[in-house]
Amino acid sequence: MSQKLQELKYESYDECSRLYAVPNLKKQKITTLCKSAIKLYDEAEKQYEMRDEEQSFILYMKYFNVVNVIRENPEFSGHKNYVMALLGSHNKQNKAMERTEELSKSLRKRYELLKRSKESEIEEHVPDDEMPEVPEKVTSLTSYELFEMIKAGGKGLLVLDCRPKRDFIASKLLFEQCLNIPEDAILPGMTAGKMYHALSPAERILWDSRGEMECIVLIDWSTRGKNPIRNTPLWYLKDILENWDPDVNYKVLVILDGGYEDYLLRYPMQTTNPRAQPPVTIKEDEGLLEEIEYPTIGDIVMKKDTFGGEGRPNVDRGSKAAAVVTYEQKEKMMQDILQQQEKIAEKVLTVEKERLNAEKVWDELNEIKKQKVVADEENIAQQTREQELIYSIMQFENQQRDYMAENERLKRQLGEMEAALEEATVARIQNKDRERKRLQEEREQMEAEREKKLKVAREQKKLLREDKENHQHVVVPPINRSAKPQSIIFPQRGMYDLAAVPGSVDPGLTGLKNLGNSCYMNSIVQCLSNSPSLTEYIIQGGYKKHINSTGKTQGRIIEELAIVVDALWARRYRYISPLSLKFTIGAIHGVFREFEQQDAHEFLTIFIDMLHVDLQTIDTRAHIRENLSMSEKAWSDFTQSRESAILRLFYGQIKSTVKCKVCGAESATYESFSNLSLELPATNTRCSIEDCFDMYFNGENISGWNCPGCRQSRNAVKKLDISKLPPILVIHLKRFYADDSMSTSQYRKKQNYVRFPLKDLDLSPYIARSGKNSPKTYHLYAVSNHYGTMDSGHYTAFCRNSHLGRWYKFDDQQVSSMDAGDVQSSAAYILFYTFLMDV
Repeated sequence: MSQKLQELKYESYDECSRLYAVPNLKKQKITTLCKSAIKLYDEAEKQYEMRDEEQSFILYMKYFNVVNVIRENPEFSGHKNYVMALLGSHNKQNKAMERTEELSKSLRKRYELLKRSKESEIEEHVPDDEMPEVPEKVTSLTSYELFEMIKAGGKGLLVLDCRPKRDFIASKLLFEQCLNIPEDAILPGMTAGKMYHALSPAERILWDSRGEMECIVLIDWSTRGKNPIRNTPLWYLKDILENWDPDVNYKVLVILDGGYEDYLLRYPMQTTNPRAQPPVTIKEDEGLLEEIEYPTIGDIVMKKDTFGGEGRPNVDRGSKAAAVVTYEQKEKMMQDILQQQEKIAEKVLTVEKERLNAEKVWDELNEIKKQKVVADEENIAQQTREQELIYSIMQFENQQRDYMAENERLKRQLGEMEAALEEATVARIQNKDRERKRLQEEREQMEAEREKKLKVAREQKKLLREDKENHQHVVVPPINRSAKPQSIIFPQRGMYDLAAVPGSVDPGLTGLKNLGNSCYMNSIVQCLSNSPSLTEYIIQGGYKKHINSTGKTQGRIIEELAIVVDALWARRYRYISPLSLKFTIGAIHGVFREFEQQDAHEFLTIFIDMLHVDLQTIDTRAHIRENLSMSEKAWSDFTQSRESAILRLFYGQIKSTVKCKVCGAESATYESFSNLSLELPATNTRCSIEDCFDMYFNGENISGWNCPGCRQSRNAVKKLDISKLPPILVIHLKRFYADDSMSTSQYRKKQNYVRFPLKDLDLSPYIARSGKNSPKTYHLYAVSNHYGTMDSGHYTAFCRNSHLGRWYKFDDQQVSSMDAGDVQSSAAYILFYTFLMDV
């Protein structure tokens, strides 16, 4: 068992927080900063293991402060990959962030208890025999420790036994709060809500109490240690409780080391059946025994019987043909797998050669760039070619990773068969693998040489710049800018495929590959793909007659989105790679060019605007009447008399009215929106979407307003109403906020659980009296979720498939069905409602 928490050294959370500030480090070298960050992380880990929450929290926070200084260092952008390699993997920073949040919550609670204890001058004491201390993160629990906890009364203890139902009935713990979750009821992709429906009414009562328990113990027959074997019932149960039970924050979640078998061996009298035997585990090499038929003892002629002249017993060999068929089937399966491996090895070799050729051409372009001064037009063309080569190399890298992953899967499948590989086929695969490694080494050598050349080139460039500053009389060659093309460099049309992984799926259930922190884009694209009106407009080709090829985006965004949406609904792919869509968006908005985590709401707002510009060709001037209302005139000014299908689906209008408190004079303005951003209550951990709407549309007092009636400065009331409702209403829940209470301003996340209806959302209370919209009832069809923190998080999407009428979870390339009851969670970030569909 881990040791107890060390005593608090400081009086309050604020006193502890003041200690993690770092001095001014901006003048330090980036390598020195990286070393300091690594030391802080290692020491924080050490203190965390020693259960010193204060010191580990301070060190983790110092670590993040140093990382922020590193990111702001001017050298960071030029050596980003090198610096990130020094700091460690992304998972390492996620782990540190999760532990910091955990420590922050724990310390705040402990300081509050300490404060109350001092105020009341009553020292609370918990008897040692009431509840032995257990670690706060998932770890293992020994049979002795579990016995002591049950012996002490088991207060706050719940045991979840995931053995088969028949084994649980045959023998179980002598403990009332022990619930059986049968292994056949635990399936991949399940949620806690779905688990609830698999239990009986009596079992559901005990299951619902899990959030109130101090300690949850997971047991199976024989798992040892704290990490169960992947894809076993215990592993799935642990995953469900940790990741798919958003409404419960487990205090302690542990695994019984050695399982029920170990407990039965040590404390047999504390079970309902001490003589129960664990199931026999059949090893892989014992699988061959399944094909052998053993005779019964009565069928065997004993030695003494042979003297009677009875002769040999009759032997039925009728089952031999079945055994031969089984062997031939296995042999054929092996040959098929070997052929697939050989094809994949050939593909990997081909991709490696193409990638090597692309990198050689890239090197040649860089060499030409260094050797001569080119005209501006040539320079732009060279940049375009260089950009295309970079995209090609990245595409080859993605294809190579996919082929290697598929090859590893086939190797594992082949290893499960009990036969020897044919030497000739294995030799061919190994030869191609050696050839691939040789090409990879050649490419790595080229990269090393290129780095050396770049280092020399940087020094030469620095010398030339210094020489130019000292000799101002250098003649600069004239550059013709009259025919300069647009600066936006798009990837070439059609040069990328979707790197699709084939598979038969239902329409709309194709996943999107994570290209490296691109889950924010995948989540939004899946939500838009499940917008029935938009999807129908794209798939049926209606967008083609509205493309605005003269705008900034040149129609490229809608074209790339159409390719992705067509593939998502084609029923032919398990998942695809939206690489070309991402590069095209990044070519217009540089913030999305790199492979860093971005905000899904910011991406959605920009993406919708780009789609509107791409399709802004519907001329509305012929329909404009002479006498327009203020609302209609504001709408016309916003659209510039050119609308789009995107505008008509997603954009609405807000009316802002300011009313004088003295004379009652009013002044109204109108503003268009593609989504509504609603504040969350600062104190309530649970609220409703109606609470958020009330906060947004409630009036606010303002002072110093120049009243047109009084003609002087007056106090007034400002009120917002909806003057135009869009068919698709997108609601953004503002979870991120700047925490000004900290010594350095940091963004934090509100974890409010917001209740929102899946259907019949009534917006009539918020519609302006002068608005022409009749009250609309909206139905939810998609949710973009965010898990984690602002700096380190993950996005998924929950979408209702209009074709199947069911809800599905989209987690990058993984797509799984889900219960409608699990759609509401504290991770909900962006809600998509519409009145264009029935639920």
